[in-house]
Amino acid sequence: MKKYLTLKNLGWLLTALVTFMLGMSGVSKIVGTEEMIKNFTSMNLLPYLALLGFVELAGVVLLIIPKTVKYGAVLLSSYLSGAVAIHMAMMGGTGVLVPIILGLAVWSVYYLRSYSIK
Repeated sequence: MKKYLTLKNLGWLLTALVTFMLGMSGVSKIVGTEEMIKNFTSMNLLPYLALLGFVELAGVVLLIIPKTVKYGAVLLSSYLSGAVAIHMAMMGGTGVLVPIILGLAVWSVYYLRSYSIK
């Protein structure tokens, strides 16, 4: 009987979830959706909207590739810790739970997928 619920498969499932969530966020920043423009205008960060979207997508791509998963985890966790700082400083702490959970999920992806590589 073949085992389907392994740590590596769980890591890939979590990778798919994180990739979907952060990928959609990055694309909406690059495209410049109305909601993103409104949020970034209120924080006076509108000139950085597309740049942050590209950084987010670069981290997602690095997270997907098995040999660069560590670099993707570092880039995305740095990006998400900046999001936590912005949410705490400029938004009064509202919405801070989502970047924290995503950051934990990114490092969980790294550990679950690299566990089976070694």
